[in-house]
Amino acid sequence: MSAEQKQKKIPIEGFICFLLLLFITLVMGMEVVARYIFNHSLRWSGELARYLFIWFIFISSSYAIIEKTHIRIESLQRVFPKVTRPYLEFIGNIFWFIFSIFIAYVGFTYSFEMIESGNISTAMRIPVGFIYISIPIGYTLMALRLITDGYKVFRSNKPVNLSEE
Repeated sequence: MSAEQKQKKIPIEGFICFLLLLFITLVMGMEVVARYIFNHSLRWSGELARYLFIWFIFISSSYAIIEKTHIRIESLQRVFPKVTRPYLEFIGNIFWFIFSIFIAYVGFTYSFEMIESGNISTAMRIPVGFIYISIPIGYTLMALRLITDGYKVFRSNKPVNLSEE
């Protein structure tokens, strides 16, 4: 393991994702024990695990930007000369940023409407808007990570995610 790998700090999104997966595992483990050992099912465990997984998906999408693991269409990039690839990536990130801001805005609007409407979940009886708000929070985090990524590219004067042939 190199010194660079030892020094790498885990961003807050990575820590939150770890905790969410840990909690999902514990809840589902409790359900298995309750069902097969005590012959009694916890009616809220499946719903809680599903809602935690939804939160995990949207928080981890921001973490994927940090780790450069989002799916991209690199074959289109390879058609263009290497000189233009950083600009294509920059333009793509601008569109991605605009899309993220749009989804965050729509998501916040919809989530607050769901909270105000009084819709509640079936088993846990919590406002459904608290589950839906994971979408705009995840997209807001993605937009912030795209800004920081763009700033790093601008400062270093070279692309962060340039694919080599």
